[in-house]
Amino acid sequence: MKNISARFLLAALLATAAVGAGSSPNILTAAEKADGWRLLYDGRTLAGWRGYMGSDIARSWSSVDGELTLRGGNARGSHINIITEGQFKDFDLRFEWKIGAGANSGLMFHVQEGPRMPYLTGPEYQILDNEGFRDSKGKPVARREYTASHYAIEEALVDVVKPIGEWNASRILVVGNAVKFYLNGSLTAEYVMHSPKWKEQVANSKFANWKPFGTTTEGHFALQDHGHGVAFRNIKVKEL
Repeated sequence: MKNISARFLLAALLATAAVGAGSSPNILTAAEKADGWRLLYDGRTLAGWRGYMGSDIARSWSSVDGELTLRGGNARGSHINIITEGQFKDFDLRFEWKIGAGANSGLMFHVQEGPRMPYLTGPEYQILDNEGFRDSKGKPVARREYTASHYAIEEALVDVVKPIGEWNASRILVVGNAVKFYLNGSLTAEYVMHSPKWKEQVANSKFANWKPFGTTTEGHFALQDHGHGVAFRNIKVKEL
C-alpha cells in the first residue's frame, strides 16, 4: 500500500500543471505534451474510437463543433457504446462532459470486448442528472448511483456537479488496483479494487451476477449510450 500511495502522490504532483490547462478545447499545451499527455479526441473526427463489439456508430456518435456527441432519443438506450482503439492500465484520465435534463451516460475503464455491454467488465464513472433521471420503472436511483460516485456501491464524498447544460470536469486516476474519481476539482470516490472490502461490496451489489466485472487489469475506455444526449470534449490521458 505504501508504494501505491507514493505513486498516487507522484502522479498527482506531476499532473497538477495540467489541471485546467489550455484555454481552447481539445488542444494540449506544450507543457502537457512534454509531460506525456495525449488527446483521445482531436475535436474534429472520431479517429481513435470505434463501436463496442463492432457496432455501427455512424448514426449515433459524431463530432460536432468540437464536441464528441451522442444523439439522444431512445429512453431505453440504443446501446451503441464506443471505445478507444487503445488500451490502458495505469493512467490519469481527464475529460469534460455535459448532459441534458433526465440524462444518463458514463465512462468505463479497463473494458474488454466479449460481454454484451462494456459495463460488464469495466468499472464505471457515472454521468447522470442526479435529480431528474428516472429508471425504467419511473423511479429515481439511489445516491450511490449519482454522478462521480463509486458507482452502485458508495455515495460520492461530495456533490459538486454543475447545473444541467454546463460543462463538468472529471478525472479518473488508476494506479494498480487503487482508483480515485474527481469532479470539478474535488475528490468524490476512492477505493481499491480486489481488496477484501471491495470484494465484499461487489458481492453485496448488482455486480455479484456480473462475473467478468472488475476482473481485467487493463483495457479500453468506453463511452456509454444510455439513450440520452451527451457531449464530451478535452478527453486526454497520461499513462503512468
